[in-house]
Amino acid sequence: MTERGTLANLKPTDLPAPPQEAIGIVRACARSDITSKRLAEIVTHSAVLTAELLRIVNSAFFGFRAKATSAAHAVTLLGQRALRNLALCVAMRDALRPDAIPGLDMSMYWEQALRRAVAARCLSRVTRLNSEDCFTAGLLQDFGLLVMLYIDQDRASEWRRLAEADPDERYALEQSLFQTTHDHVGAALAAAWELPPELRQVMAGHHSLRDTDTAETLELCTLAQCADWMAAVFSAADKRPVIRRCQQLLHAHFGLTPEQGNDLLEEVAQGLSAAGAAMGMSVGAQITLADVLREANLQLVEDNLSYQELTWRLEQALAERDRIAAELNRELELAREVQRSLMPRDSDGDSNARAGIHGVNTSARELSGDFYDYFPTRNGQIHFCIADVAGKGMNAALLMAKVSSLFRCLAKNVADPAALLAMLNREIVETSVRGMFVTMIGGRYDPQTGQVWLANAGHLPALYLPDMGPVQEIPADAPPLGVLAEAQFVTQELNLNAGVLYFYTDGLIEARLPSGEELGIAGLKELLRKHAGVPASLRARRLLEAVRDAEIHDDLTLLMIDSHARF
Repeated sequence: MTERGTLANLKPTDLPAPPQEAIGIVRACARSDITSKRLAEIVTHSAVLTAELLRIVNSAFFGFRAKATSAAHAVTLLGQRALRNLALCVAMRDALRPDAIPGLDMSMYWEQALRRAVAARCLSRVTRLNSEDCFTAGLLQDFGLLVMLYIDQDRASEWRRLAEADPDERYALEQSLFQTTHDHVGAALAAAWELPPELRQVMAGHHSLRDTDTAETLELCTLAQCADWMAAVFSAADKRPVIRRCQQLLHAHFGLTPEQGNDLLEEVAQGLSAAGAAMGMSVGAQITLADVLREANLQLVEDNLSYQELTWRLEQALAERDRIAAELNRELELAREVQRSLMPRDSDGDSNARAGIHGVNTSARELSGDFYDYFPTRNGQIHFCIADVAGKGMNAALLMAKVSSLFRCLAKNVADPAALLAMLNREIVETSVRGMFVTMIGGRYDPQTGQVWLANAGHLPALYLPDMGPVQEIPADAPPLGVLAEAQFVTQELNLNAGVLYFYTDGLIEARLPSGEELGIAGLKELLRKHAGVPASLRARRLLEAVRDAEIHDDLTLLMIDSHARF
């Protein structure tokens, strides 16, 4: 341990002092009353600093069209904020001599810092942030690590481990080696040097993304974090997880695709040499992004099992998959058979078909969440229902089986549709999984008089098609079953006279026509008119066939009561 102190009780005097000329410009730029003329005078106090700023301003990396010929001209071209940033970069670069930390390759540190700066500058284009602010933040954000090595020079031999770690690994390694981390030391340095508030917060908060004053500063901290991972793509020993993490961060924070992220990484690789020349930093030969990806793929090959073993394991996995799939298909087919048994068989010969009631169901999957039912009572009337269970797959199918069984059981003793739905609703609220509900129309039909009594629990409107006149909608007047325990349901009464009553689920109106357009309720009404002359026993299936040629995304169910069958 050196005599400079320890990181556990860090004092301002332990920290490296900034070059006074450069830090003087930084502080002058922070003054609201400073003029360009006065800034130029401050710059010209140091011939070395003047020459350095002119060289940086006139470099290809910063790309000013006009060449600065004097300090005053450079100040005019840059403006106060950009001048402050350049002076701060120079101050950081010159705060420690190249040989200040024996055993540490200082140029390797600055190459990594410069790569973070270039990455931040490239990434700034997808934000509202100033590109030079981003460059400066990227250059400064990990300066605390260099300060830790300067104070505890016995740890200089750990530099390569730190340099080849990804940002998260490096952060944990710092804590293990120094009992502190570069963001805490960087915050102390920023306070001692009286750096601008937003840069202090970036140095302190680019890992935690906390304790920022403004949304813009938070965005700058977020950008610095992403720039850290972008730079690590080129320096980390194991590049595969770094590439994945980099892609995740760029997508999460900036909405970038992996391809867009790779384009930015390519710019970083290509722009580093120009940035090094501009900042007077030594930069060696650079690895390209193609080389990085190739190295990552080679690592993947080395870590994988042999080709023969991999093939064998794949064959075993495929065989197991096929066995499980076949077993699952058998179970699903049995379940589908049970479902089919819960719905009535539509036949020209049964009494319900002769009464004009027909239904059809086509499932989008092996199991359906839709169902319909109808059955006669002792007095010759017919109970009927159609329902759609929220969701698809096994959960919906199980709830469908429960509700259809309850309907058939209760309807044999409860004649009023509203009372019947109220009983069903209470049962579903008490016993079903939270978030699942059922839309349903339940009713009773008298074939002798054409009278219909029905109640609608959040289902799509029934459609009544008279022989003469427009299609009439009979909308819902209560919420779905399973939502409110004490929901009130209303029985509506109508006489079919010479007309047809249609019930359907949302899969039908959301189905696509051969033209690609969604059918919709208006399209369904038109379809009903078009097929009005088709015999009742065939009409339900013909209506579904009109939309079944396209890919089915939801269950299709249709139930109809045709009063003409009673004449």
